[in-house]
Amino acid sequence: MKKVLFLVLLSGLCSAQYNVRSPYLLQPEKAIGYVDSCARFWNKAYDNSLGGFYTNVDKYGNVTGTNKNTLSQSRDTYGYVRAFMLTGNESYLGYARGALNFMYSHAWDKSYGGWFTNLDKNGNPVNSKETKDAFNQHYALLGITAYFEATGDTMDWSRLMKGYVNNEQKLWDRRPGYEGYYDNASYNWTSKSGKSFNATVDAITTHTLYLYLLTGDAQYKDKLLKITDNMTEHLAGSMDSQKIGFVEEFDSDWNPDNNETMTIMGHVLKTAWCLGRVYQISPDTMFITTAKKLVKSVLDKGYDHQYGGPYKDFDRTTGQMLMWGVSDTAKAWWQMEQAVTAGLELYDITKSDEYLKMADESLDFFMKYFVDHENGEVYSDRTRDGRKVPQWGEEKGNSGKAAYHSTELGYYTYLYGNLFYKKAPVSLYYYFKSDSADRSVFLYPLAIQDNRLKIKDVTLNGEAFNSFNSSTRTIRIPAGKGGKFRVTFELNDVTSAASNNGQQPENFSLGQNYPNPFNPITRIRYSVGEAGSHVSLKVYDVLGSVAATLVDEVKDKGSYEVAFDASRLSSGIYFYRLQSGKNVISRKMTLLK
Repeated sequence: MKKVLFLVLLSGLCSAQYNVRSPYLLQPEKAIGYVDSCARFWNKAYDNSLGGFYTNVDKYGNVTGTNKNTLSQSRDTYGYVRAFMLTGNESYLGYARGALNFMYSHAWDKSYGGWFTNLDKNGNPVNSKETKDAFNQHYALLGITAYFEATGDTMDWSRLMKGYVNNEQKLWDRRPGYEGYYDNASYNWTSKSGKSFNATVDAITTHTLYLYLLTGDAQYKDKLLKITDNMTEHLAGSMDSQKIGFVEEFDSDWNPDNNETMTIMGHVLKTAWCLGRVYQISPDTMFITTAKKLVKSVLDKGYDHQYGGPYKDFDRTTGQMLMWGVSDTAKAWWQMEQAVTAGLELYDITKSDEYLKMADESLDFFMKYFVDHENGEVYSDRTRDGRKVPQWGEEKGNSGKAAYHSTELGYYTYLYGNLFYKKAPVSLYYYFKSDSADRSVFLYPLAIQDNRLKIKDVTLNGEAFNSFNSSTRTIRIPAGKGGKFRVTFELNDVTSAASNNGQQPENFSLGQNYPNPFNPITRIRYSVGEAGSHVSLKVYDVLGSVAATLVDEVKDKGSYEVAFDASRLSSGIYFYRLQSGKNVISRKMTLLK
């Protein structure tokens, strides 16, 4: 009887475990062929006479317009670079170099700085006085960053820095308490306005995260964490007062724009993905608590549990889906990608099958219905059960669609699918030209806890190359040596990046103070996950001195709120830090008198 009971219990446990169904997650190497087919699709969009990629392309890959927008050059460059890194096909680097050279020659505003958005086939700006928005300024750096990662080309580094510094000087709002990227600026940068999802989160995905991964420079990590503050405080911080999702548009002072009520499921998931990636390199339980809350909002209210994948757009104030004249609910290609990447990222950190299931279902739907297996690349929209949306076209390239999201999905399916799900090695190609001096190249291909990833082996032009440090992931290239490197990475262990043996501390969290900025009283909410824990909550000034001790005692498990009266303190930036055992969270607040 005991044996029978044991078998029944064991059967119950086994049946509760999620079984992956997507062939691309069961065999992540399949994503390499998919990415290769996407790259080959865009070949016809390249102008071999004048250079650069045309923006508008039909479902067959034929060019249908004359514009060569900056966004297309950068996004197609990204796609070709990732295709090279997966396949080793050097011709893809040639296409990427051609797109970047076209950008460098034509897209930079030599009078006022920054990138033009719309270019004609010759590279002339369609309107030299068009608005310079953060979305396009950030995305102009996407392809440059990817190309530098794969080649280490110093020319591209100088262009990357030129664009990055321009964004920091002309788009970043330095006012205490209102820090963040402005959403829009005039052509000559004399007027700036707004804050937004695009101005904030897209800065992480296009370049800021990679600048830190490529250099290890603390200034980029600091910027990354400042952007993350904006994500948790303003985007995710607005969720509790919405029916679904979060506020995506704000004024310059981070007040919600109530004239724009749309919330996009892909943006909610992308924010969760970015929080997970930042957590991998700077563990803070608040990042994961927030990421889980974001995904829950989508799964509860904006996800198709029958066919798989997130729906598109909703009214955040009513919770109603925005149909855009479509007779059936619709899904978008790039939003499906965010469900895959966010799902696999959070699965690695939490080990929860809930996130694996979301990623697997979305990936399976995407590969079956979004991918055009006859003509190549992917459609931009499908109905909830995978059919063509009757009211919309099936073009593959336009001002908002190029090689980026489709290729990125395949790239991270290969990396995450192997490393995070199968615990298997991955191989990537790099091309480093020979140099007159010895040099060392540091490789950090994805956000992951630093000691989890190491180099397994390296080849140079197909032959074994042994001049590398496995644990520091550094390749030492002697003077006069260069060519195509194939680097294989593997995990040091199979644990999660989270603390406590891969398990996220239960109910240990620290909320953003409210109001913020404040004068002179603000309130702070926090949660303790273990009964009888000694809890410390202290406020520090920018020099690290303790400005106030709010809690210093043993607390029972539960949620708490404490008031902080800063009447005796001067205006400025302060940090508050919650500690319970080995668990620590810090956040920032601003006192304005």
